[in-house]
Amino acid sequence: MGKIVDYYLRKPHGVLAVLLFFSLLGIVGFKEIPRKFFPDANRPQVAVVTLYPGASAEDVASHVTRPIEERLMSISLLRQVRSTSKDGVSVVVAEFEYQKGISAAQTEVSNQLSRVIPLLPKGILPPQVYKITDATKPVMIISVYPKEGSNLTLSQVRQIAENQIKDRLLRLPHVSDVEVFGGFKRVIEVNPDYLKMANLKVSLGQLLEAIRGNNINAPAGFLINKDGMLTLKLKGEAERIEELKEITVKPGVKLKDVAKVRWGHEDNLSAYHGNGKRTIGISILRSEKGYELPTINSVMAYLPKLKKEFPQLNFEIADTQKWLIELSNKNMLESLRDAIIMTLLVIFIFLANLRMLIVSFFSIPVTYLITIGLMWLLGFNFNIVTLTAVILALGMLTDDAVVVLENIERHYFELGKDIWQAARDGTKEVMLAVLSGTYTTVFMLLPIAFIGGYVQHILRPLSLTLIIALVVSYFVAVTLIPIVAPYILKKTPDKNWLERKIYDYFVKAVVYRLRDFYTSLTEPFLKRFWIKLITVVLGFVLFGITMKNVIPVLGRDLMPPMDTGIVIVRAETEANTSLEKTEKTLTEMEKVLYSFPGVIRVSSTIGSEPGVLSFGSGKTPQQIEMKIQFVDRFHRKESIWEIERRLQEKLLKIPRLKYVNVMDFGATPLSSIKATVDEMLYGEDPKILNTLGEKLENLMQRVKGLTSTSRSWYYDKRELLIKVDGEKAAHYGLTPLQVVGYLGNFVKGVNASLFTVPNQNGLLIKVILPRNERDFLQKLNLLPIPTKRGEVPLSYFIESENHLTQSRITHQNLLNTLDVYGYRSTAPTTFLQMQVNRLERNLELPPGYGISHEGEIKQMRESFKRLIGSLAIGILILYFSLVPAFESFTYPISILAAIPLALMGAAISMLIAHKPQCMPSFMGMILLAGIIVKNSILLIDFFKWDRDKGTPVKEAILNSIKVRTRPVLMTAFGTAVGMIPIALGWALGLERLAPLAVVAIGGLILGTFLTLFFVPVLLSLIEDIKNWLRGVDTQRG
Repeated sequence: MGKIVDYYLRKPHGVLAVLLFFSLLGIVGFKEIPRKFFPDANRPQVAVVTLYPGASAEDVASHVTRPIEERLMSISLLRQVRSTSKDGVSVVVAEFEYQKGISAAQTEVSNQLSRVIPLLPKGILPPQVYKITDATKPVMIISVYPKEGSNLTLSQVRQIAENQIKDRLLRLPHVSDVEVFGGFKRVIEVNPDYLKMANLKVSLGQLLEAIRGNNINAPAGFLINKDGMLTLKLKGEAERIEELKEITVKPGVKLKDVAKVRWGHEDNLSAYHGNGKRTIGISILRSEKGYELPTINSVMAYLPKLKKEFPQLNFEIADTQKWLIELSNKNMLESLRDAIIMTLLVIFIFLANLRMLIVSFFSIPVTYLITIGLMWLLGFNFNIVTLTAVILALGMLTDDAVVVLENIERHYFELGKDIWQAARDGTKEVMLAVLSGTYTTVFMLLPIAFIGGYVQHILRPLSLTLIIALVVSYFVAVTLIPIVAPYILKKTPDKNWLERKIYDYFVKAVVYRLRDFYTSLTEPFLKRFWIKLITVVLGFVLFGITMKNVIPVLGRDLMPPMDTGIVIVRAETEANTSLEKTEKTLTEMEKVLYSFPGVIRVSSTIGSEPGVLSFGSGKTPQQIEMKIQFVDRFHRKESIWEIERRLQEKLLKIPRLKYVNVMDFGATPLSSIKATVDEMLYGEDPKILNTLGEKLENLMQRVKGLTSTSRSWYYDKRELLIKVDGEKAAHYGLTPLQVVGYLGNFVKGVNASLFTVPNQNGLLIKVILPRNERDFLQKLNLLPIPTKRGEVPLSYFIESENHLTQSRITHQNLLNTLDVYGYRSTAPTTFLQMQVNRLERNLELPPGYGISHEGEIKQMRESFKRLIGSLAIGILILYFSLVPAFESFTYPISILAAIPLALMGAAISMLIAHKPQCMPSFMGMILLAGIIVKNSILLIDFFKWDRDKGTPVKEAILNSIKVRTRPVLMTAFGTAVGMIPIALGWALGLERLAPLAVVAIGGLILGTFLTLFFVPVLLSLIEDIKNWLRGVDTQRG
């Protein structure tokens, strides 16, 4: 190693060329590296959506959902299968482990689906398979509605949106898919008059056959002769709606004689409001490996052209991720700037040397540019996780430079060497210590990158970014610093006025006094073996007491809540409420919302549409979801949780709402976690589940810290059951199925044909009764049922009765389930879950029924198990890597002793800052373990070097304290100060990672002060034990 240093100091051009090249690469990388808000975190999911027109939720669940679930359960790496069945629609979602690629998952689901399709009812439409990833979430939603005076209906707007607008947007770069939502799906309605049909002897079958047989283009072959070839085809498709009216149903009877043909739309079971107005929503989706900002910028650049092309339409942005990503990235870079300034200030105060500060400053941009360049090459992106890592690395990378620089200065001024010789010898002397400090942190971080699960998915970018920065900082510290230092350092140790003041009033008055204090404090403890033993034992006992008493008080979260300025509202109206009434309720909710200051955008949905997953799936026409963007927290007085509380209080005053859940964006870290507390009841009988659900929800409303509760379904939906008199039906040659089937054709309608529109998707021609003739069963009593003996009124065959059932049916892993959800503001998850568990003891479960904890607690247990494993693996790797470095099995024990000291500080700092134990705080502990051992390494490295010169143990220990106190303190405070912007959450969304910095700062400061005393005492104790084993007098030093 020493020869390498000699070589590049004699011929520095090669090293400088490499540094310059990668720095230039970093400049390019900074401009080109993609930006995100947060890393993609959701596991791969595949949804199977099947339509069963006219079927009840119960029939859908039994005949469609369950067979599909059974087949999907056999796929490898499956985590869970959950489903929602509602009237006419089955949605089955298979969630896989991270190892399963989304494309492979989709292929396997499709293969299993092909085996089950023959077993499904004949009336279903072909099942559709959809990928669900983080890319399924829209990057932006455009709200489109007609301008006043345009005379356009929302049906026409939707038709334009689904064709011309969608086609144009799909041609844009970076746009992967475009989905349209909001009801009003345009069709051509053929409204039969069954009384006229009966008079003219026209059956429904004749009507359908006439439309299908006339409105069609059909090939008839080719006419081929010696002169050429001509295509022969039937041209029967109507080009205008008037042509449909003229279709001949039977001789002498036109379609217009027995039915009205008009423009209409499908029965609305969904609606969209953008910024408080009834509109059509257009969601823009990125590709799975694409990024949000390029997609959004591409659409925003094209939007003015759309507005010019469609002057009769208004276009508004109802939702966008652009501001969130750009503002958080901007805040993070500002925090990095502030961290650099504060860190350099701390270094200057400790060094009291302006020129050394300048040399240190040189290392920062070079290290960061190279790090960013490598991040870009390796496919990383900027988000709050990777940028947090960049800020965290600041203190550590300046430490390396300062340790090398300070040692060069010591060799130059104190040992009186030539400046170039001082650069060589000073660098060589600390290369091992600096390298050891670097790889200790690297080894602690490395297991995180391979630990698996959600932990790896979120923290791997942070871990690898830190590792890159640390390796680069070491390379810069041992190459650039000794090359540059001789040109910048003073030739004499004289200080200017400012340096003298800082040196006198801080270095001498504080640092050197601390050094002398630790020396005088430690010296008496080094004299007696039993004093050292008792001190060490007491230290570990104190660690145990602190962790046992402080950690449980903190509570635990998977990820702490954050104030991004985005609020999610979920509400539900009473069962059987019409879409029109639900929409009126939504309008009332929007009026309440807009009475709050700072509202920027609102995107609201009612219900869901099959296959349109970006707006949600499996929701009934009574379910409302709102996404509200307020101004960011830097420009308002109230926190988002205070706003949520006030908003919920006002919304609950609106009549017809069963519940109102108000939560912050990212309230659960994964989309598959529906609520912070999710208690899943399972069992066979839905009535028993409903009773248990009511009791459990009532119990959960007593939990302190929960803001609201709700259930996945309620047993309050009214159905009208039709009973067909089998005797009467058989008398006329019919079965009950034929009677109800004929009725269903008029009520749910029959797709008869397709109306072709040039360069657009065709429109369905649907035979169905007008809405005002099928809204009540009594209006259908006179519907003539064709029989062998003539036509008989429907009322002759049927009776009806009201029946209560589930609003929707949910399954998980083939179990019939009911979920009871609990929502919070900021209370730790474990505090809530412990209360729920205690209350559940009062809930008596019948045999065959059970409760499963499906909220954050389930993922938290898995994640913390992995984190504990990562910490243990890291410490083991660290120990065995230090053994060859120090050529000792005992020195590493003294080095690792700093870890429990730091963890004590971490626990106390979380208590003071009111931060719960969470994934980021645990990551902070792992990082802390890697950083704090650098202090021990600096002490023990000097002790070993001094011992090798023949210095007695006691004197060598005291010398290590005298020489290394200043760099140890500077390392600790420089690193800690650089983390302040993270701990205080100076960037949008950074509260989510703030516990990481709180842990690191508290643990580093307290751990450092304890290390300077405890590690030397432990080291002396270990030396005594070694000497005793060798039979050497321990008091001889």
